[in-house]
Amino acid sequence: MLLHAVVERLADAWRSTVVWIRRSPVVSIADNYDRLLYSAEATVRDARHTRYVCDTAVLRTQTTSMVPGALRELAREAAGAADVLLVCPGVVYRRDAIDRIHSGEPHQVDLWRIRRGAPLGSDDLAEMIGLVAAAALPGRRWSATPAAHTYTQSGLQIDVEDGASSLEIGECGLAGPAILAGAGLPVPGTSG
Repeated sequence: MLLHAVVERLADAWRSTVVWIRRSPVVSIADNYDRLLYSAEATVRDARHTRYVCDTAVLRTQTTSMVPGALRELAREAAGAADVLLVCPGVVYRRDAIDRIHSGEPHQVDLWRIRRGAPLGSDDLAEMIGLVAAAALPGRRWSATPAAHTYTQSGLQIDVEDGASSLEIGECGLAGPAILAGAGLPVPGTSG
């Protein structure tokens, strides 16, 4: 129900069309890595971190692997909604160190706002962080620090106060134009 509260808060604020994406945990290497612009030498591709199913597929290491396909579907819908919230929840599979805040098969969600027309920018990203944090953790203070991602620009890590320390709850950024263009969306003209 927490995810539904977050999605409802975002959809109400933006009047976006909400599109839920649920896919098999077996994904192509192309969608899990290549279309998200991970280099062929990226450490995350190593079998120590990724569970390969065959030469062309893996158990998804991130829910972001659902985004390239969802963007391709949006590109095919030329007359589709001008403002869409993609919601991509699921279990992910990676070989993480197990501790009080990490597991090898965590639940994740990707929330991507895709808009045709006026470009989304840093203020929109800050608004999104505030809406998500307020819906998921009401009353908690949050902060954002720069973080690099292959598929975003102006990437940020989001932390919330956890007593005397802080805890990372997510990462975000503006959708990289190459990701949008690679899916067949018009750039400029589409942002996320």
